[in-house]
Amino acid sequence: MRPGRITLFTIDSLSITLAFLASLFIRQSSVITSHFGYIHYGTTIYLWSFIVAALLLSTVFGAFKLYQVRTIEISARIFTVLKSLVVWTLLITLLVYILKFDFSRAVLFMTVILTAILICFGRFAYFKYRLNKKADDDTDVHIIGTRGRAQDIEKQLKNSLPNLSVIHFDFQNPKSRAHLAAMESRDIFIADEHLTRQQVMEILADDSFNHHSFRVILDTFRLATGEVRLNDLDEIPSISPNCQPNTVYLIAKRLLDITISGLGIIAVSPLWLTIGAIIKIDSNGPVFIKQIRMGSNAKPFTLIKFRTMHCDTTLYEYSPNNGDDPRITRSGRLLRRFSLDELPQLWNILKGDMSLVGPRPEMEFIVKSYQPWQQIRLKAKPGLTGLWQILGRKDIPLHKNLEYDFYYICNRNFLLDSVIMLKTIPAVLFGRGAY
Repeated sequence: MRPGRITLFTIDSLSITLAFLASLFIRQSSVITSHFGYIHYGTTIYLWSFIVAALLLSTVFGAFKLYQVRTIEISARIFTVLKSLVVWTLLITLLVYILKFDFSRAVLFMTVILTAILICFGRFAYFKYRLNKKADDDTDVHIIGTRGRAQDIEKQLKNSLPNLSVIHFDFQNPKSRAHLAAMESRDIFIADEHLTRQQVMEILADDSFNHHSFRVILDTFRLATGEVRLNDLDEIPSISPNCQPNTVYLIAKRLLDITISGLGIIAVSPLWLTIGAIIKIDSNGPVFIKQIRMGSNAKPFTLIKFRTMHCDTTLYEYSPNNGDDPRITRSGRLLRRFSLDELPQLWNILKGDMSLVGPRPEMEFIVKSYQPWQQIRLKAKPGLTGLWQILGRKDIPLHKNLEYDFYYICNRNFLLDSVIMLKTIPAVLFGRGAY
């Protein structure tokens, strides 16, 4: 974790700790206890509540990317902090209602208010310090591009951040690109309107730029991903190739994978027996097939599926792109239409080879054909469902699938995972794009 992120995490941790202790102290003061009585410390409910609230706070802040340290306008960053605190408060209130925690509501109310005040004050002071006295990890801003929009962005930056210098580089020059990768810059603007989509994606996927934060001009960004996400600094669209999710998110996601896959295996076990019987009656061959697929960081694993093709079909070749493919059995058409053939992958999720949500697990011969920028999809565990599942599945061309995976990997959080899982239900029920 970078020093700036450690500082922000420390500010947040100290803020919620001080707020919690201060709330308990105030609640036990003689003025309040004379009217409402003392609260009892003989239970661990307060300790557990504090731990849950602290973990939830770091998760929400991570989802809002509040641990990404960049030189941005303070007002915009504090506004994002306030939005995150509202979400955090709503989630705590929901948990209190569902779990019916028996503790002082006054302590809860004061903890939330004091946490918000302390975090906003602490982060305001920190970012003010970074702007007025340049921190060690806050070096020059660089621009890829030499004319036109590059000059416009330089002017825009100098108006907002006069203490930052701007150096121009030409992406087409290999020496300039190597020089740029070796520098300590944290912010790089891709402002060359002549760059192709492939060139932009190669930059974003280049491991040598992992210590940089990219901000891409509007038109080039649309070429790269088809989406626009506005940054806090002067509303310049941005994307970062360092797509590392919050650690708490990864741990919680793994626990969710284990819980849902375990319960799912138990719940659908009778259906597995029925499907197995239908497959055996319909055609010769085994009930299950096993394929080697590429997992996170290109680590191979054995994927399990119900067999939907004739037993003489080659195990490793491109999947059918229409429902009339002669390789598919009669029962296989039904199973593939409603994704029932993928139910055994719950075992892969339980083992940790896969996740509920993630990129499509591809075969090795397909991954070997990837261009360098397409390797980005291997930075996350493959999923039972994903953006490719809810946005058309096989109706989307391969290169579009890869770009949706790129977007997911760089923006994954609980909210996005929840939306994908919810939207998977109608996609499966209506069999959209499944062959």
